[in-house]
Amino acid sequence: MWTYEPFRLWIVKHHPLKSREEIARETNLSRHTITKIWNDKHVMSHVIERICETYNLPVEQVCRWEPNREKK
Repeated sequence: MWTYEPFRLWIVKHHPLKSREEIARETNLSRHTITKIWNDKHVMSHVIERICETYNLPVEQVCRWEPNREKK
């Protein structure tokens, strides 16, 4: 299962006061999509690409594969 924990941790470390709404605005993604990321739900690859481009992050700083993790 894919997790977006690396991105969540990065946001908390580098932008602790940034709200999900601000992230949505900066990335031009919906708040619903940002909530999906916060809950480790499936998102399309262009979403990951948009986050990487917006915050100048490598993909491994946005998501990580965890093969033995159960879906929520």
